[in-house]
Amino acid sequence: MQAVLNVANQQFTIECADCDQRRLEDLAKELDARLSRFSGDEDAMRRLVLTALSLLDQAQATSAALALAREEIERLTDMVVEARLDAQNVAVNDERGRVGVLVAHGAA
Repeated sequence: MQAVLNVANQQFTIECADCDQRRLEDLAKELDARLSRFSGDEDAMRRLVLTALSLLDQAQATSAALALAREEIERLTDMVVEARLDAQNVAVNDERGRVGVLVAHGAA
């Protein structure tokens, strides 16, 4: 599959998987907005575009991974808080393990 991208008034054709075409197009639109002030020779611009697309992709993937990590940290923090609250609510029986408790319950 080929994605045809328009960045900095130039057309770039990039081989990609079908599932990546939309993502590349979105990245190219973002990059086009950022590069609107720049110009240069065609080879330099092509290298810049390919490098920038790669960096934008990596930055977005990292951001998504951080968001998932934050959600997991929040979930685990909630579990710890709930466990502490449950531990505080447990009634402690000071008679545990004493012979008198066993006799009172008919075990002796």
